[in-house]
Amino acid sequence: MNCTIRKANQDDMSAVLSLIKELALFEKEPDEVEISQDDLVKDGFGKKKSFKCFVAEFESKVVGMALFYPRYSTWKGNVLHLEDLIVTKKFRGK
Repeated sequence: MNCTIRKANQDDMSAVLSLIKELALFEKEPDEVEISQDDLVKDGFGKKKSFKCFVAEFESKVVGMALFYPRYSTWKGNVLHLEDLIVTKKFRGK
């Protein structure tokens, strides 16, 4: 099985939100997701970008994502924080 990893774009945010909701359901916290697709577009692709994201695609369908952002550590300096790495259930372990 060959997946393609690429930078996410605005059009991917619907699929990214679905993956976030899938994770929340797995964690038994489905009502905790407050973010919307519009929020993801604004925060990831607007004037002040808060995060970056990569997606994994299989047969032109987003099946995974990694969402990350830079932060500053008083011990380490500039670091990258991986907020979530999510793979849809059907593709885990493949």
